[in-house]
Amino acid sequence: ARAFAAAARTPEQLDLLDALLDGSQTIEGLAVDTELRWAFVQRLAAVGRFDETEIAGEYERDRTAAGERHAATARAGRPTAEAKAEAWASVVESDKLPNAVQEAVIGGFVQTDQRELLAAYTDKYFEVVKGVWDSRSHEIAQQIAVGLYPALQISEETLRKTDEWLSAAQPNAALRRLVSESRAGVERALRAQEAD
Repeated sequence: ARAFAAAARTPEQLDLLDALLDGSQTIEGLAVDTELRWAFVQRLAAVGRFDETEIAGEYERDRTAAGERHAATARAGRPTAEAKAEAWASVVESDKLPNAVQEAVIGGFVQTDQRELLAAYTDKYFEVVKGVWDSRSHEIAQQIAVGLYPALQISEETLRKTDEWLSAAQPNAALRRLVSESRAGVERALRAQEAD
């Protein structure tokens, strides 16, 4: 059910998630518990079917620390420029989020079917990552350096921008390693695309 929710794209698939959430449809043996409900809500938010009203409604059902994290993921996952800007600002421009909530926001921000929407954040990432690294705790900075790296922008241009940043920014060894490892993922993806 979780894999289905993560991959749901067609109107029929998304209708089924919605129906499982509101109880108008059931699947024998499938218990739609709190965690599974959030998986459905997050996917429906990421495709633009659910907005703040539905997310807030689900959070009312689950006013726990886990519910707060799930709601943060759903909000950051919405496919709008405003949602992405809000998520980015909460993580990069502010240091007020607890570690777990920041991780949840980053998880929602990065959606594989929102590559075009996220493309604008490639240059922003390289503008801020060194400053974030120098000003935040190690765990928080690492979450941002790895989680917001433009790994979905699978192109030679991403590799070039990464190389230019590595050369110009002269990051310390730890940050250089994290960014280089992220770059290697893009490089592998490009090779895989060529072979496919």
